[in-house]
Amino acid sequence: MTDRIVIFGAGGLSLAFLAPELHKDYSITFLDTHFKEDFVSSVQKHRSYTTNLAGQRIKPLTIPDVDAFRTDVPAHDADIRKHIAAARIFYTAVGMRNLDSALGYLNERLTGRNEPIYILCAENGEGVAEAWRTKFRSNIHLCDTVMGRMSRLDERPLPDYQPVTPDLPWGVVGEEFYGMPLSNEHANAEVFHSKAFQFVSPEEFHARERVKLYAHNAMHFYAAVLGRLRGVERFSDMADDAQVTGAVRELLDQEIAPALWKDCAYHMGRPVFHKYVQAMPGRLFSKTLRDLVARGVRGIQDKFADNERVMGGLRLLLKNGIAPKRYCDLLAAGIAVARRDASPEAADALLARLPESVRGDVAARLKQYA
Repeated sequence: MTDRIVIFGAGGLSLAFLAPELHKDYSITFLDTHFKEDFVSSVQKHRSYTTNLAGQRIKPLTIPDVDAFRTDVPAHDADIRKHIAAARIFYTAVGMRNLDSALGYLNERLTGRNEPIYILCAENGEGVAEAWRTKFRSNIHLCDTVMGRMSRLDERPLPDYQPVTPDLPWGVVGEEFYGMPLSNEHANAEVFHSKAFQFVSPEEFHARERVKLYAHNAMHFYAAVLGRLRGVERFSDMADDAQVTGAVRELLDQEIAPALWKDCAYHMGRPVFHKYVQAMPGRLFSKTLRDLVARGVRGIQDKFADNERVMGGLRLLLKNGIAPKRYCDLLAAGIAVARRDASPEAADALLARLPESVRGDVAARLKQYA
């Protein structure tokens, strides 16, 4: 059985995770804007693209029979409406700043649909779709997701990466990490007919969501800001730096993991959670994924948002009685990067937002990064 999935945003997550996992069971349509003009034009020509899976070695994977259109080109609108009409699953992978426009665009084009429809929001953060739940009709379900695979675009593909299409210079790469957990509140076997979807209890889904945000995204952020302060380009450049890898391991093992277990991770079960935590640093510093430090620090002020990884991680520790000792270094390193990449005023504003109980410690640690 095959039907269509429409994906808003042709970025790394969509090209290296969503389509590779789902294309055998669904036809795939990408929607983007002028920012991906080259990709849309090339896919319309070739009707396929290539991604690179980063495991022990790089394995190119060609995704066939895909379509792509631009939402900002009026001539594409008729085809877009046809593809939307044929889909019951939609993904948004556009970032929080563009989520409102993507959901508004989709809402207008779903008028008249009465069957169950599912919109899966793949943006980082907890409860990212909450504000839109009352704006859609009751048959349209907005679902939070847990997007576990690190995926990215690479403007200068390395020798073992294949380009995204034969006529484009850039590539896409994602780690070999599987699973798309969804809360079983949304289980519908007729619609979700791929083994890629893993339906779990609401409690376990909530746990997986928080583990992804704080054991993965927060650790990714910490490694990225340490890399930025050291002037390295890729996470893999730090794979043999015991000071960096040890700092990440210590924060994860001594603060984040205990807080998560006490908070919610017990819903995953000890073996699953332990395996996830043990694997995380190796995934971050993978010598085949070669993730970019610039990707980890971009939009650094957004990562301090209330429902995002940095401030959320601090709340996690304080709520569960874990002293944020190493975490204060994460905060200091992040604010130091904000001072360099944004402005001294932006950094001061981030420091001022911290609770008084940690602000002095963070300010003291900032001096080492001056």
